[in-house]
Amino acid sequence: MKKRILISAYAISPVKGSEYGAAWNTVINLATQHELWVLYGMSDSYMGDTQTMRAFVDATPLKSVHFVEVKPGWLAKGITLLDKAGLGWFFYFAYYLWQKNALKAAREICKTVDIDVVHQLGPIGFREPGFLAQLQKPLVWGPIGGMNKIDKRLLINKPWLTRFKFMLKNYINHLQLNYSGRIARAFEQADVCIAATSSGQQTISEKFGVESYYLSEQGVITVPFLDELKFKYIKQCVQLVWCGNLIERKNLDMCLDVLSGLQQANWKLHILGSGPNEQKLKQKAANLNLQDKITWHGHIPRAEAIGIISASHLHIITSIAEDNPAVIFEALTYGVPTLTIDHCGMGDVISDKSGIKIKNDGYTVMVDKMRAALVAVLNNPSVLNGLAQTTVQEASKHNWNARLTTLNSMYNKAIGIHTARTTGLPLIYSSLTS
Repeated sequence: MKKRILISAYAISPVKGSEYGAAWNTVINLATQHELWVLYGMSDSYMGDTQTMRAFVDATPLKSVHFVEVKPGWLAKGITLLDKAGLGWFFYFAYYLWQKNALKAAREICKTVDIDVVHQLGPIGFREPGFLAQLQKPLVWGPIGGMNKIDKRLLINKPWLTRFKFMLKNYINHLQLNYSGRIARAFEQADVCIAATSSGQQTISEKFGVESYYLSEQGVITVPFLDELKFKYIKQCVQLVWCGNLIERKNLDMCLDVLSGLQQANWKLHILGSGPNEQKLKQKAANLNLQDKITWHGHIPRAEAIGIISASHLHIITSIAEDNPAVIFEALTYGVPTLTIDHCGMGDVISDKSGIKIKNDGYTVMVDKMRAALVAVLNNPSVLNGLAQTTVQEASKHNWNARLTTLNSMYNKAIGIHTARTTGLPLIYSSLTS
């Protein structure tokens, strides 16, 4: 049944990926079945930068979506200057203030629109749950992420400052998950909570005693396609691809360590992305005598990046911490299996039909196991052909038809729970499949 849904997305863009793209794809697909009012505050680099969305709304109005720009106040703007200066943690102070303005905008909408359900959509971090529970409407919160505890074993070879930052993040997560009354109340007030990862789902249950549902923030956005022609010369050269910003968290160092011990020469690595560690990583690759085996593409247009991913035989991801990076869904879409550590969102999304997962262990043990997995496919590249076929099949589990069915069930359940809470009547929607 068609619903009137109020969504707080904050960061959204029709042309960017990551959180922006996750929010955009959710809105566009929900709009095929419902009428939406979407609160947003950023479509470009920083809070208040909304030129992309404003241009889109002016040029391409959508009949079933009402985009409502929520502007930051003067204090939030001032704090954002610190964010622009590289002090990223100050973002949360500005975001808290933005959420106050989002509540005001939502109240104005509710004066003239009988909203059926409210969705606190993004960003997906648990730290700032917003204030939309005050609307006294059925409330869905999520997907919720950012609760992963970073494995210290992945930090063994990192600079001391990087290790300090990640350990500090673990400590702050511990404090907020265990002692923040506001976060605890947010979990209690939401009628339906959605966890971005299975580990997050477990954390929500253990810390707050709240049932939640698993659904990644990302999904497969186009019809899956497998380029069969790329296997014609696979025995001569297996095309590997690694994608991401060249920062410590994405951990390209580990991928280079894995490749450095290979005796086989029938491979090529394509690196998509740029960042502050680029020169250091290029120097490391040179020190490991890998420079002739790697093509550094830098930051390139998305269409060009998709072309390289589609033409690859195996995707490698070595991140220290993620929720659900968009690239694993792009790899699924084009039948590119993924070699990954079995943790974070990658551990949930990738199966033995769509990739190779290496269990968490000591750093050198994981490097050796990833290298052994690569040796196996380089010695017998034809196995990647079969794995590509099943990878494309697995992509259907994450398509938007399936996700819309799940979200609709969650909205129905939220309405049922809210009605039971406010009227004392028996719960009508008792499960996700009701």
